[in-house]
Amino acid sequence: MVAMVIDTFGVRLTATAADMRGEIRAGKFFWLDIFGGDNLERTALLRELGLEGADITWALRFGQAGRMYIGRDRLRAVTWIADPSGNVHEVHVFAGSACILTIWHGDGSALDEIRQQFGERVGGLDDSRYAAAGILLQLLVGTLDHAIQGLDSALDELRARLDKGPTTDFMHLSNRLQKLQSIMASFNRYSNAVRSATVGIEAVPSMDDLGAAELNEYAEQVEDVEEQIYERRRWLSDIMHDNATAIAQRQGEQINRLTLVSLIFLPVTALSGFFGMNFNWMISHIDSREAFIVCGLLLPAISVMISIAYFRHRGLIQFGLKSRAPSQRPLAFDQLPWPERQTPAASQGAGAGDSGMSPAPLNVQAADKASV
Repeated sequence: MVAMVIDTFGVRLTATAADMRGEIRAGKFFWLDIFGGDNLERTALLRELGLEGADITWALRFGQAGRMYIGRDRLRAVTWIADPSGNVHEVHVFAGSACILTIWHGDGSALDEIRQQFGERVGGLDDSRYAAAGILLQLLVGTLDHAIQGLDSALDELRARLDKGPTTDFMHLSNRLQKLQSIMASFNRYSNAVRSATVGIEAVPSMDDLGAAELNEYAEQVEDVEEQIYERRRWLSDIMHDNATAIAQRQGEQINRLTLVSLIFLPVTALSGFFGMNFNWMISHIDSREAFIVCGLLLPAISVMISIAYFRHRGLIQFGLKSRAPSQRPLAFDQLPWPERQTPAASQGAGAGDSGMSPAPLNVQAADKASV
């Protein structure tokens, strides 16, 4: 087990329950961050903090739904944090009269910056426990930006892959959407719990104005995160819809091509069926080389060409012939538009003339005479 004490003196490790006893006797408000270890070590440490059996059981039971409770000298919250890699971890926050407690599983270095910031801001908040809890909760919810950035990167990668061409790998898309919907539903419930817990918190005993302001600010931040997650869910739904539309359009084009091909060769099929009938007269009279050339080669080829010509006339078939663009020769001076005929000297003379008239027409006439 690793436990860190964060207060105005900085960040330091606490090894045993005896060290925690000394922290409590000092009477200074602090934040105890516990991560790793087993429940036996955690239980011993939590008992030194004076937590009741129900609070200890709640603090050590993970897999709970997001919730928040604000009461007399007590704040409890089940929320989430994200490490720099974007992995989300469940964290339990308990604020009492002596300290703020957080319990979670994961890499402790994920909160190094949060611990430093809290130690710099907790000074002077000994008389405002709720304000300190509100500041800590705001710092913790700020780590969810890592998860949101991870979602943005995944959506950008998915969009770039789909821009190259639609894919039928709906399993990958549906798994991402289901995961995002699960996160959205969990955080939506937590946002409702935070909103309900902060209603009328000014009337809570021992609640001061600063604590109420910080907790209300935290509720607004939770709503902002909920809105951001909802936007990402909507973006992923739009991507899936666009991909499905592109696949349906491509399949429709392929069906049209197959239909045209079958219609082109439909007369050949009819001719094959007609000349394939086993009538004795047909077998005895159509047995020469000329009959084979006319009925077996020319007639099917002509029928195919007629079908292609008809479909092209109706606009169902288009031949994409690329024509080379003719090279453009530079225009002569007398063929240029009037604004482009003015030479640099003419344009300077237009600005320097006393009468305000441009000598450009004289230059043009001279150039025309020279060309003649």
